[in-house]
Amino acid sequence: MSHFPREAFAGLVVAVLCSPAWAQSGSLGWSTFTDRSGTSVQYPRGLFAIDAGEDIPRGPLMTTADGRARLHIFALSNESNETPAQYLRREYPRDRRTLSYDRVSHKFFAVSGTRDRRILYRRCNFSADRMIHCIDIRYPLGEKRAFDPIVTRISLSLQPR
Repeated sequence: MSHFPREAFAGLVVAVLCSPAWAQSGSLGWSTFTDRSGTSVQYPRGLFAIDAGEDIPRGPLMTTADGRARLHIFALSNESNETPAQYLRREYPRDRRTLSYDRVSHKFFAVSGTRDRRILYRRCNFSADRMIHCIDIRYPLGEKRAFDPIVTRISLSLQPR
């Protein structure tokens, strides 16, 4: 009879106890958010709820119940008809080599980095109607593995109407 190594068991217990309850339960309850500007994105309503206390003029700020993570969905007018690369050069003039993820195409950009033990992820899609549709997600660095599939699904679902 094989025995489960004590170290592996201890590691498993720590992983389960330290992982967020929502990651263990799998009850994220995905919904689609759509705003007046045509931004459409899937988000886990079981994880993020709209924070009515925040006055964010460009779009809703959604937070976890304990406030440790947030999802901001917003749209900007692209009156200058900038490309994603032009927009990034203007908005992020500092050295982008410090980013852990930096992808730019002719239709979108996605950037990610860490600050104060938090991961910051932003993706913006540029539409033909001169609108920029964005998501900004911030969450604890220690929960990266739990958030990675969630961030990926949110990011890939971001669409202009």
